[in-house]
Amino acid sequence: MKPSRFLALAAGFCALLACRQGEIGTPLGDTYERIARPVIWRTLPRGQAESLGLKPGDVILSYNDVPVRSNDDLLELEAQLGQSGSAIPLTALRGDEELNLVVRPGELGYMPEADRYPSSLALALEDILSHFGVDVDYDWLAALSSESFTFTAEKTESPSRWPGGLSQTYLDDLARSVGLSLSDLYEPGETDSAPAARGEQEKLTRAIHTALNRGRTVLVRGGWPEPGRDDWGLVTRYDPDDSLLYGYSLGSAGELPLTGIILEAYETRHTRKPELQPGDMLTTVLVQALEMGQAYSDTGWESGIAAYDLWITALDTIPFCPQCSTGSQACFDRLVWTLRANKESANRFLTDMRMALPDQASLIDEITADNTAIIGKLDGIIQSGAKVGTRQDQQKLAMAVGEIEQIEADLLSVYEDLIGEL
Repeated sequence: MKPSRFLALAAGFCALLACRQGEIGTPLGDTYERIARPVIWRTLPRGQAESLGLKPGDVILSYNDVPVRSNDDLLELEAQLGQSGSAIPLTALRGDEELNLVVRPGELGYMPEADRYPSSLALALEDILSHFGVDVDYDWLAALSSESFTFTAEKTESPSRWPGGLSQTYLDDLARSVGLSLSDLYEPGETDSAPAARGEQEKLTRAIHTALNRGRTVLVRGGWPEPGRDDWGLVTRYDPDDSLLYGYSLGSAGELPLTGIILEAYETRHTRKPELQPGDMLTTVLVQALEMGQAYSDTGWESGIAAYDLWITALDTIPFCPQCSTGSQACFDRLVWTLRANKESANRFLTDMRMALPDQASLIDEITADNTAIIGKLDGIIQSGAKVGTRQDQQKLAMAVGEIEQIEADLLSVYEDLIGEL
């Protein structure tokens, strides 16, 4: 990373946090629309994209001569033509060069650029802060929310819902550190049940509508259509014709209706904040990672080592994901790719910290090396072609996950050493 880029990011988190209230940068939803473009992050082993020679960074322009502007557009076209039986023209862009290819019906076989950003809270905060004219970095936000440093699992949910469940534990601290104030629009009590929460939704909708009318941005968790029902996102408008709120969440190329139960909602404002020092930032991230390396049994979520234990236990069952047995492989693949994306995000953040804190370079390098080793093991799982659904393959996958868990356990001790140095 060039020093000029680090200084620019530091300015975004520090000096620019003193921007006056009400200064507007990008339109709300701009971050979501940008990453929803059909850009290739990784080609899948033995998939069409790999065999055609498509590479990371290539942009899909058209499919069957129909312009493609988002991943959703492409998925819809793939589904429509999945049984056509005829060759399909595809146009991609690589740099300034257009590639004209012919593909088979069915999935193209790649992970989109949007899947590099699995932290829905970090993405929502990036979009809100960019709207306030603050230049921010997703990787820093994902680290400060703990989502790129700790794997979490909800014990009562299908494994397809595992990543990222405890980010709200540090929400207030994170908001203050990046120059936001949050006002609760709805906060359920400890005894509130789901049916009771349903009865509160109309009241909450009115409160959000009122906040929008005052020109506020609203951060929410939950309410989104499947599969991102409990993700973080932001509300952009209320439609009186259908009495629904609309907004953006992880993976959305355009506005989505909030048709489910909203779990949390906050009115956000931009505030003046002092500089956030790199050493303080890294200490905060590592302390959170250590705390979340322990079990949060009272919340329904497990994190860190305990989350890996749940993953390994799930791999001892057939099918892997009882709640979505026909999609067990997709559930497992989602976990692998999400964890890989989080590790890459953590390493990008650590690269910035290494430049800012050269005296701690050796310990930061040790953490980066362990993360890189985990990425290598995840790549090994991806390349192996092992499938969930058979006892033998699931036992092999459980062993691989156990090896990753051991590296994670070693990482916790390095975090303690680095916190002591800081």
